[in-house]
Amino acid sequence: MKAVPILCLLACLSVPAAYASSPMQGLQFEQQKLQVMKDVKKTCTPDAKMSDDAFGNKILSNEDNKRHVRDATLALERNNQKNYWDAIGQIQCPDM
Repeated sequence: MKAVPILCLLACLSVPAAYASSPMQGLQFEQQKLQVMKDVKKTCTPDAKMSDDAFGNKILSNEDNKRHVRDATLALERNNQKNYWDAIGQIQCPDM
């Protein structure tokens, strides 16, 4: 019975190591996030006083927008510009 908690602990400790396999992976995610935010701002102009976080939360408050942002991010990872811009174009601008 003592083996079960030890195995769970080892599994929990190995998960972050798998995600941190590349130090550049976190940087790449942030770069993609900024790229998507910049391109969404081209179609949905936020209020000048609105922070990037508030704007992002407003965009992601819509379930369809969440799916379109996820599709855009996936297309960006795959370097598929057509699908990326199609997904960005489908994002609905919220009331600001």
